[in-house]
Amino acid sequence: MSTLTLTTRGALRKSHLREANERLVLNLVRQTPQISRSDIVRITGLPPSSVTFIVNRMMRDGLLCEAGSQGPKQVGRRPVALRLRPEAMMVVGVEISQAHSRIVAADLHGHMLRRRVVGWRPDHKLFLVRVREAIRALTERISASRLLGVGVSLPGTIDRTTGKVIAAENLGWFDVEAGRILSEGIPTNFYFENNAKLGALAERWFCEPGSKPLENFVFVVMRGGLGTGVIADGRLLQGASGEASEFGHTILYPEGRRCVCGNSGCWEEYASDLALERLYAERRGIANGVEKPDAEEIVRLGRNGDALALAALRETAAYLGMGFANLNAALNPEAIVVGDWLASGWDLLRDWVWEALRSRAPQRYLTRLRIVPARHGADSMLMGALALAFSEFFTQSSGSNGRGTALNSVSLHTSSA
Repeated sequence: MSTLTLTTRGALRKSHLREANERLVLNLVRQTPQISRSDIVRITGLPPSSVTFIVNRMMRDGLLCEAGSQGPKQVGRRPVALRLRPEAMMVVGVEISQAHSRIVAADLHGHMLRRRVVGWRPDHKLFLVRVREAIRALTERISASRLLGVGVSLPGTIDRTTGKVIAAENLGWFDVEAGRILSEGIPTNFYFENNAKLGALAERWFCEPGSKPLENFVFVVMRGGLGTGVIADGRLLQGASGEASEFGHTILYPEGRRCVCGNSGCWEEYASDLALERLYAERRGIANGVEKPDAEEIVRLGRNGDALALAALRETAAYLGMGFANLNAALNPEAIVVGDWLASGWDLLRDWVWEALRSRAPQRYLTRLRIVPARHGADSMLMGALALAFSEFFTQSSGSNGRGTALNSVSLHTSSA
């Protein structure tokens, strides 16, 4: 279906259509290696003259270049492949995490070129100021004309417009003006999103070149709790106020363990990294206040045959399977993508998770479901922060609300140029 950009008086604004078509062509080149001008005409339905005009304009701007002829020999001129010039534009990605916060500068392909790491500080203002200085150090090395913006991955419930952390209970952050502190004095666009949702965005945005991205899936992150990001029909599921897909706080046991959110029996209390660490410490008899192994270490212990680690992993896998049954019933996803310690230990836990899932859901509901480790592993949220800034540039058109929700989708706009 064609989308027309209208002014408030109903007249077509040609400059908006031109910009939208330029983004459309640029995104096609990004997604499709070795695409040619004739391929773009065939896919978009745009007139050949319009495609030629757009491609030539973006080549003059240094965004595209020709990659040589492609295809078998034939009569006449062979199609010439186009590709992005990855060094033409850059973005900065920021991942806020209690373990460590990372700030990276990356090219148009998402290759990380420079990075900084900021250690955690209990004083959130001091901590965020230090992160801001790391952002400043990277952005000052990029010319304003080449910097697309800064994407920021934040924990908890956030205001995506301002970057305010409304509640990140496991950090003790409530009404923290993270976005204001991080962006103060840095003259570029900032984009903010919840970390689990950015894990999902990374999985879709940075999929295998030329492959069909997943349209309906759930990304599960288990770092400092349990978060989920949902892609539904190719778009991030946001809900009425941007707080959708908080499946970590759905209830497994109404009279269960008290959760930091104030409820009882939340899935997070049984299947997160914190839950696994607590369970192992209880079985090992590690006293409160004594440092205990983290989830990744428990996975390593399990690989080495530690019986208590394996028992804790198996029990946690059962709770994961219960939650996955709920995700499958509610969303009917193509896949559940798992990150963090579950991704690194998936070969250990896979059979136990599926055993629990099959005991909770009829087989006919599971025939098309896949559970797979995250493509980007521990970098998922950081890659998602990069993708957030990229998506604003590649897919936003005038009249849209942006916010990186269009992902890889192609929206055809009709115009002569």
